[in-house]
Amino acid sequence: MLSVAPAVASWDAAGSRGQARSSAFIDDACTAVAEQAVSTSGPLALRLDVGLVDTAPLYASHDLDNYLFPLVPKLTSRTGRGFVSVWATKRHAATSSVAVCPAVPVDDPAGTYVFDVTTTASASTRAYKEQIRDQITTGIPLPGDGVALQIAFVVGPHRAWPNLWKPTIDALGAILGHDDGAGEWNARDGRITDLGLHCVVDPTVGSVIRVAIRASPVRPASLRLVHPR
Repeated sequence: MLSVAPAVASWDAAGSRGQARSSAFIDDACTAVAEQAVSTSGPLALRLDVGLVDTAPLYASHDLDNYLFPLVPKLTSRTGRGFVSVWATKRHAATSSVAVCPAVPVDDPAGTYVFDVTTTASASTRAYKEQIRDQITTGIPLPGDGVALQIAFVVGPHRAWPNLWKPTIDALGAILGHDDGAGEWNARDGRITDLGLHCVVDPTVGSVIRVAIRASPVRPASLRLVHPR
């Protein structure tokens, strides 16, 4: 259980409220799981469950990748342990939690959309997003509100894979849709209520990045909290 409310990454000036909230959240989360991260053997997975107040919009803003970054790099820096699988959810709930556990390989989750794409451009460039966009043109925005999304990356050994999360999701407008008047790279990522991000390191791929994308609508019933009787 977290004692500080999760906060999204802040790019405000140092000392701003946004920076203070983000730093407090990261410190609390690191304190909660640092010992577990150090003592757990083998590849690691992290799970963050974000509880939002009832008045917070569930399908707009509160982007899950913005909670995970910079939390995951900071946790890696403080513990010396990297993560190969990172999960996040958001629900209307009174509490939030974070946990570290061994990463366990599973079968391909499939989904309404199954795309396997390859990129060769730097993730910091427009070309990276364009290459992903051009390989998912058969998609149309998923119906409903919530979306469950998993993305698996195959990268070379020197790639900082958290830097791939945001530009990849930004390029998924064909799956997530766009708000009226939004730019091409402003996909409706606030719709994502369940997010899984995974990484496999392959020394043979060089600068190529392979991206497996699996996405499905989330049924409203699965977003409801079940209270014990």
